Amino acid sequence: MIFGGLQKTTLVDYPGKVAATVFTVGCNFYCPYCHNPELVLPELIQKHPQISEEEVINFLTKRKGLLEGLCITGGEPTLHSDLISFLEKVKSLDYFIKLDSNGSQPKVLKEIIEKKLVDYLAMDIKTSLEKYHLVTLNQVPKENIQESISLIKNSGFDYEFRTTVAPEIVTEEDIWSIVDLIKPARAYFLQTFKGIKTLDPRFATLSGLPEEKLKQIITQIKPFFKECGLR
Repeated sequence: MIFGGLQKTTLVDYPGKVAATVFTVGCNFYCPYCHNPELVLPELIQKHPQISEEEVINFLTKRKGLLEGLCITGGEPTLHSDLISFLEKVKSLDYFIKLDSNGSQPKVLKEIIEKKLVDYLAMDIKTSLEKYHLVTLNQVPKENIQESISLIKNSGFDYEFRTTVAPEIVTEEDIWSIVDLIKPARAYFLQTFKGIKTLDPRFATLSGLPEEKLKQIITQIKPFFKECGLR
């Protein structure tokens, strides 16, 4: 695999673990509020520094005993045909693995789950199913998103769902639609929108729902989840 970044230490990406994070390149979604455009847009990917799989494995080998886990995010990791073999190599080093995904590739998720190649799954629920066309480059079938949610909930692994409350993409009504889609679940988090760097420059000037409003919503939806909060 080729990666677009390596964060050598993180205390926040993997709950309860000291971990590293790798960023895959390429995505089949076009979220206008995305803060990693260099991992999404082909013209920026070409200019972005790349890290080889060998470099990542060598790094993890040297850091055994100091790091507990590896987070794999993107871009969208499940688009890569060599993801499975990479996960197997990391597992052979006895690392815990957390995988972030947009849920568009349920067949890949199913194989990963069946082979027990992860320990924690995180899926971004972008908005209500009716509005997914606002964030996809291609028409990803709604059934794919629904299947991935079901697979993750029944995986037996720790997992979380999360939604970035982006302006124009996620309203309070959309949040309730998402809750209806995933409840009951182990964990669901709302993430505040930060328009510092966005794939669509226009979104850097917009504001999402106020934090106070998000806190009110969290209070209302908490009963449907074992863990629920605002990030």
